[in-house]
This record gives sequence, structure tokens and C-alpha cells, in this order.
Amino acid sequence: MLPLKDNVPTRSFPVVTLGLIVANVLVYLWEISAPGLEAHVYSWGYYPCAVEGPCIGPAIRHHDLVETVFSSMFMHGGIVHIAGNMLFLWIFGNNVEDALGHVRFLVWYLLAGIAATATQPFVTLDLGTVADH
Repeated sequence: MLPLKDNVPTRSFPVVTLGLIVANVLVYLWEISAPGLEAHVYSWGYYPCAVEGPCIGPAIRHHDLVETVFSSMFMHGGIVHIAGNMLFLWIFGNNVEDALGHVRFLVWYLLAGIAATATQPFVTLDLGTVADH
């Protein structure tokens, strides 16, 4: 059973949470538009090989590292992926936004995305196999 809401009241409308959900959904709609999800992920997704190249295969034509750090924060690999992420952002994001305030929550969200992206090369390149690179 999936939760659809929590019972923690908030003091203010979660404008940043709602804005992030809208941004993620708009990016997903762009992702599934022509030429398609896979092509957009290859081009705008984050690749650890960008840190310690060279990138091979379809990832060879990806955008610059800094661009993909931010673009990958809003990209999703399928409908279940975005639905699950947006559900939990809706349920818990409003409480975090209420506790931190709108601006600090947005900064926290972006810094958390950067931290996750910075961790990916270590996990993939140091703990993964050659096939994962």
C-alpha cells in the first residue's frame, strides 16, 4: 500500500515543492517527446565516465559535465520512476520545506542532487565492474 499523504500539518503552502514537481513532470514530458526517452537520457543524463573518461557507446555524445549534473536531477527513466519520486516529494517535501523555509529548501534540494551526483562516480568507478563504466 502506498501512502498518499501524511498527517503532519504545515504552516505555509509548499510552493517550492509544487514547483519542483511541476519542473520534474515537464522535464519528463520533454524526455518522452521525440526523439524519445533513451535519446534524451543519453544526451542529458549524467555519466561517471565524464569524470574519468573516455565515455564510449551512446554516452559519447552527452553534454558537458556541469550541465548534466543539473539536468540529471530532473530526469527520470520511466513513468514508475517519476511517479514514485513525485509521490514521495509531495508527501515529505512539504514538511521539509515548511521546516527550512522556501529558499533554504530549494538550496537543500539542489545541494542534495549535487551530492548524489558527486557520489555516483565513486560508486560506479570504484565499486562497479568494467561493464558498469
